Amino acid sequence: MGACASRPKGWALRLSKKKKNGRQRRIIRRRVSSSNRSNFNPQLQGSMDGAWFDCTSVMDSERGDEEFYSVYDDVVSLNGSESAIQRTREGGADESDRMQGLVVVQNACLPCLPSTSPLSVDNKLSFRKRLGPSRLSFKWREGHAAPADPTLVSPRAVVKRPIAGSTIPHCPMGKRMPDCWSPLEPNTFKVRGRNYLRDKKKELAPDCAAYYPFGVDIFLSQRKIDHIARFVELPVVNVDGDVPSILVVNVQIPLYPISMFQSEHDGEGMNLVMYFKLSESYSKDLPAHFRESLTKFINDEVERVRGFPVDTIAPFRERLKILGRIVNVDELSKLNLNAAERRLMNACNEKPVLSRPQHEFYLGENYFEIDLDLHRFSYVSRKGIESFHERMKLSILDFGLTIQGNKAEELPEHILCCVRLDELDYHNRYNLGT
Repeated sequence: MGACASRPKGWALRLSKKKKNGRQRRIIRRRVSSSNRSNFNPQLQGSMDGAWFDCTSVMDSERGDEEFYSVYDDVVSLNGSESAIQRTREGGADESDRMQGLVVVQNACLPCLPSTSPLSVDNKLSFRKRLGPSRLSFKWREGHAAPADPTLVSPRAVVKRPIAGSTIPHCPMGKRMPDCWSPLEPNTFKVRGRNYLRDKKKELAPDCAAYYPFGVDIFLSQRKIDHIARFVELPVVNVDGDVPSILVVNVQIPLYPISMFQSEHDGEGMNLVMYFKLSESYSKDLPAHFRESLTKFINDEVERVRGFPVDTIAPFRERLKILGRIVNVDELSKLNLNAAERRLMNACNEKPVLSRPQHEFYLGENYFEIDLDLHRFSYVSRKGIESFHERMKLSILDFGLTIQGNKAEELPEHILCCVRLDELDYHNRYNLGT
């Protein structure tokens, strides 16, 4: 049959010897081309070209026609599938024969990629990974419609100006549901008590807060988003008093690999956005010293800080303090945590931390926004956050903010806002269009 019938005895031995000298491709091409010279039929060339382009609709090959025919006929003779390929050339093959011929040609073109099924989207993607972008072009052929599933083109949908709190559902207090948020009693946090400057003891916070939650969102972004309240639709609340009626807390969490020597603290991440509404009994429940501190905090006033050797002037906003804790520590400890992670979780849980200087503030018409930039935290802190990414959907987190009291008349501390986040999963969230 063509090339196989005309090969003399001992051909395989001579070919193996010349293979060592790197001349296998030249010998194969010469022998096959000489054997096909007598059997060449111009009417079959169009069908051969059709089979070739059917095969290369997935692969962009730079091989010439002569090399293709050489490899083509040798693989047919070695695999014993010449009959199927011959029927494909003559146009009388059924669908199974065509698929068999394409598979043979596919294996001939790519001997390192085994395949026993017709080409599909998954095979195309696997070819792309192995061949690289220079060897593969993935395009939809004419006459074939694009897929209805938009995830094949864009894995994450983009949402513009969503309603605040529309991405994460609300769960009533006292119940436990995954991937939701719920209100939290302020008196579950420990803060500086009335006599803290003398005994250094902390007490449970008073059972009242300045702001209460009404929604939580998670948005993904290629770069961190500042002043995120511009891109969401906040509810209309009557503005009455010295403080805004809505508080927005935007926690910017990095999702890229953390490096000790990285110079730019920005990149792919998620924005955990929490929305709070001013308490209806704000003026009645909260003491005067806390309301005065909150007014100074929003108006960005400064204060004199006693220091050595001289006093300094510092913004009042540097008193903002983050309160956070993991409620189900015992459950997480049973997971695959190493000794260092277990010690870090037990030592740092419920430890307050000042947000300075990794914070920014934005004052709107009826809202006040606080951006907490975790991208700019220390290397050790960011590594801890990175290891916590996949455990976030297994954790119950309590989050709160307060204004630190540095004087006796500013104590006890009160909770500015607080919320419980129950097993949040940041995967498959929306990209926020800005």
